[in-house]
Amino acid sequence: MTPAKTHLDASTNRSHSELDLDGKDEQDHVEITSRARLAVEPALKLSGVSKRWRRSRTPVLDEIDLELLSGSATWIGGRNGAGKTTLLRIAAGIITPDAGESRARGLSPERDRRAYQTEVGFLSTGNTGLYARLTVRQHLRYQSRLNLLTTNEAEQAIEREFRRFRLAEIDGRRVDRLSMGQRQRLRLAMTMLREPTVLLLDEPRNSLDDEGVAMLLDVIARTAARGGAIVWCSPADETTGMDFDRQLIVENGSLVPA
Repeated sequence: MTPAKTHLDASTNRSHSELDLDGKDEQDHVEITSRARLAVEPALKLSGVSKRWRRSRTPVLDEIDLELLSGSATWIGGRNGAGKTTLLRIAAGIITPDAGESRARGLSPERDRRAYQTEVGFLSTGNTGLYARLTVRQHLRYQSRLNLLTTNEAEQAIEREFRRFRLAEIDGRRVDRLSMGQRQRLRLAMTMLREPTVLLLDEPRNSLDDEGVAMLLDVIARTAARGGAIVWCSPADETTGMDFDRQLIVENGSLVPA
């Protein structure tokens, strides 16, 4: 997978005082300009990240350093309990490390929380984040509110993900009446609503058939093509179906080449 080249528009060199825009147009321009400047930063950078659980004598993560470039895909493996999920949850800004820091496009999950969450999409392992009595579309609308999308943005994003993961065939069904593979496709669609530039996937192949895996790989390829970065965590013996730029293992609190 070839890292995508980053293009900065000449307008990023202009100061805000030079902008002759009002209201929402000015806000939109500032946001675009800010994101263009951030594009020169690594997609994701973990520096000296350490985490120790309260009753553990040894840290689950010990001064982890990880830098993801735009357009790259990284696989991270390790035995159960090695710290893969903890690493992803710190990178997603869900939990705070005891030491070190995480940055997505230069943004901090504490100081720039809203912008950080816009950049990062996290698919947790298992079957979490779903509500038995809500339908497929209701889940996507609920997630779009959590993502602070406007009504128009939400409807466009929902229709895009319906096509991408072929959800029309299960539209209107409650989640408790879906197969595990259908639920996983829905969870992937929810993760992609904002089209994040950093995609953190914890065992994303779970329960997917060949068709579902093809949809997943297509989303990963599209994310990398637009300059995003992907982390895929899974057991070492799992067949992923794709090539990675790097393969790493969490072992004894450290991140080492596979």
